[in-house]
Amino acid sequence: MSRLEPVKSFVLALASTAVLFLSAVAVPLVGFLLIPLVPQPALAFGLKHGRVRGVGLLGLGTVLFLWFGGRELALGFGIVALMVILLYGSLGKGRSIESVIAGTAAGMLAAVWSVLVVQFGSFEGVREVIRGALRANLELSVRVYEQIGFSQESMAVLRERAPQLIEIALQVLPALTFLGFGVVILINVFFLRRRFPDRDRIVQAGDLREWRSPEPLVWCLIVSGFALFVPGWRAMEILALNFFLVIAALYFFQGLAIVAYYFHHKNVPVALRSLAYALIILEQMLALLVVGLGLFDLWGDFRRLKKKDLNPSQAS
Repeated sequence: MSRLEPVKSFVLALASTAVLFLSAVAVPLVGFLLIPLVPQPALAFGLKHGRVRGVGLLGLGTVLFLWFGGRELALGFGIVALMVILLYGSLGKGRSIESVIAGTAAGMLAAVWSVLVVQFGSFEGVREVIRGALRANLELSVRVYEQIGFSQESMAVLRERAPQLIEIALQVLPALTFLGFGVVILINVFFLRRRFPDRDRIVQAGDLREWRSPEPLVWCLIVSGFALFVPGWRAMEILALNFFLVIAALYFFQGLAIVAYYFHHKNVPVALRSLAYALIILEQMLALLVVGLGLFDLWGDFRRLKKKDLNPSQAS
């Protein structure tokens, strides 16, 4: 490797990260899909050339965005930088994929909420700001639906139920934020495992099609489900609801792994796989079936993974 190779990689990674971030911010609708890819160049650079250099890249990027783009852009890029730095501290240490994703997402959630509380003075101040943003976005969506041609009766019902929808969104916002961070982290770990030949150097995961959640997690699901019906304790109900949604999402990913496992072993064409995944994501009933598939895999062992874990004498 020449002495200029790290410098070239540094410049290329910085430029790629900046372009992806600006595209994600500036391009309507489609730009949203680029958000999971923004951390990828900096992550790959840090793992290949050293984490200290990677942190330097992220720091320089944040300063440049603050200088040329202003505080808001710098803050947005800072959130990406924080995710990458937390992953630097987790990847390559023999940790399981679920611990890497859960730990990093929890750190991101705590950091973002802490910044918001400092910025707006209190949790209630943060809730008011988010409530106003949700109200504005919902009103904008209603106007768009009216222009498309939705009936006035449907729009009237939506406006009538808007306060309830906003309050529900506020209640589950911690879970949604955690899951959003988790999905972005999972996508980046997936790409890193494909880019680096020594996959175990990134994270201990094995074949992701054989991934299964820890068995004791089912008790967390049961306890949080029962806690939803505890009368007279509103804070406990909201906390249980957020835990329930996060755990249900984990079983959704386990069910998705089962579907991918059988698609792979049955050699299902890529076009049909893509269509099936799209239907699972877009159709609520199919998504619930996938959650159930992941949950009952604890007893059904649909991929026969427990049998694979046995030694020959135990299996016989």
